[in-house]
Amino acid sequence: MSNFLFSVLYVAKLTINNAFSLFKTTIELGRAIEPQLTPVLIAALNQLAIDNEKFGKEINKMQKSGLTDDLKLLDKERDSLYAEIKRVINSYLKSSEANKQAAAKLLQLFLTPYLDAAVLPLNTETDILVEILNKYNAASDLQAAAKTLDIVGLFTALKEKNTAFYTGYHDRLTENSGRGKTSGSSLKPAVVASYIQFSSAVEQAANLTPNPEIIVLFNKMDDLRKKYHLLDGSGKDTPSTPETPAK
Repeated sequence: MSNFLFSVLYVAKLTINNAFSLFKTTIELGRAIEPQLTPVLIAALNQLAIDNEKFGKEINKMQKSGLTDDLKLLDKERDSLYAEIKRVINSYLKSSEANKQAAAKLLQLFLTPYLDAAVLPLNTETDILVEILNKYNAASDLQAAAKTLDIVGLFTALKEKNTAFYTGYHDRLTENSGRGKTSGSSLKPAVVASYIQFSSAVEQAANLTPNPEIIVLFNKMDDLRKKYHLLDGSGKDTPSTPETPAK
């Protein structure tokens, strides 16, 4: 009988940005096979999703509080541009002009996975916008649809503002790197515990009640753990307590 055991990862030692990204991707993996999950796994997954949403909002608030006025303006401008792109697309979904309605439906389908980009932590939002714009620039049908709705200029401006924000934000991080690490989020312990709970449930399911979907989920989650271990982790993923201090 196979013995499934997750690779070592000290989740509590991940930076808040890396932790959020790990949890977000894990949730997406779980959602992809949710119909095949047991009620216990679904409950653990839902709790992780709830806690990570709160965690992301707190990170976003904390990061924005440390922005310079120039970066605050760039963040506001890119958020406004993205909102305007979505507004224009939505306005044409019921257009009487078939070509514009078709273009709007194509772009809406493309952007559906990214609707919450503007409320995510700043670095996550930046990466998501880069992904959106790279896919848009690589797809002639998306560019044609944008031209039909006359929003090519909005996509171009969004890229300019996002690139400027990325450059300025990372310059700011470099400038502050010698002033000590950013304090951790007060919500991090709760979401770390939820991640560990979900991981333990997946590990148990892989060993005791396996099915092909659970095994695939286990392997993908384990690959993620290996990736994040190389970034930040060392040791076991036990939340820090007085009895088990962080190393």
